[in-house]
Amino acid sequence: MNDNFLRACRGEPVDFTPVWLKRQAGRYLPEFMAIHSKTDFLTMCRTPELAAAVTIQPVDILGVDAAIIFSDITTTVVPMGLELEYSDRTGPYYPHPITSRADIDRLRVPDPDDDGLDFVYDAIRICAGELANRVPLIGFAGAPLAMASFMVEGAMSRDYARLRRMIFGDRPAFLQLMDKITAHTTNYLRAQAHAGAQALMLFDSFAGILSPQDFDQLNLPYIERLCAELADTGVPLIYFGLGAHGSLAKLGNCGADVISIDYGLRLDTAIKKLGNGVSVQGNLDPFVLFQSATEIEQRVRETLLQGKAARGHVFNLGHGVMPGTPVDHVKAMVDAVHAHGVA
Repeated sequence: MNDNFLRACRGEPVDFTPVWLKRQAGRYLPEFMAIHSKTDFLTMCRTPELAAAVTIQPVDILGVDAAIIFSDITTTVVPMGLELEYSDRTGPYYPHPITSRADIDRLRVPDPDDDGLDFVYDAIRICAGELANRVPLIGFAGAPLAMASFMVEGAMSRDYARLRRMIFGDRPAFLQLMDKITAHTTNYLRAQAHAGAQALMLFDSFAGILSPQDFDQLNLPYIERLCAELADTGVPLIYFGLGAHGSLAKLGNCGADVISIDYGLRLDTAIKKLGNGVSVQGNLDPFVLFQSATEIEQRVRETLLQGKAARGHVFNLGHGVMPGTPVDHVKAMVDAVHAHGVA
């Protein structure tokens, strides 16, 4: 197996800098769209054979060093008692979001053996079998704050005003919600590891809506709890807190093996803040991939140079691949990392 990704996560010597991409299975790939054209997004997520097929596509097409299971963070909390629907305009959304303490009281933490998420575990098992001796498979979930945001807002939001009113106006309700989500997310990620995921990633997509002080008090404890409770899975844990630049020093000790850095901060600056106890992942701006191959190669080399200061470096984008990104440009980036990211 090409295990350079796992070795980089653990800070071990690598043969070359590994690379994979957030949203590497997505609408920029014609092969992905060929499958998507025959069904809707949620059906793709909930059909293990389809989810496995699009998970593996980027490994074959791009030559990346890890696969990430195709799913969506919004599906995770449906077993807690929320209804999930999909709109071509807004994407996945909850038509009946949380609006009261009573709604939170009704949420349940499902039994891990009967949580209604078998379609994810089955897709992982298929991928783990088909990827054997090729590249590792990453499982993932939304971090508690990210899921709380979706559950209270109902969908993506401009300012997350409903959630922030709860955080600052009804703190006990917010903490109760975070406790329940954390318990369920821990079970969900553990089940992914048992199904065959060889690394686990937490996407904290809206971490930047909190000030550093509030992040440290109200979000960080749940990240630390998740990492501590999942440590015995034996797989590397990756945390991505979009915009949480003011808390990097503390995130370096949160228990994750890897901290993924967004493109809003120089990678070498982030490494200095994190310390040398963790590996880093990132952090090329996704829109760089709309430049020429020569320009992409130069930016790759700059990012690789910055990453050398870390215990270990997994090359990635600072966010997801954008729709419309030329596939040959993405492949040029992967090839540049492999050419210049030698140990």
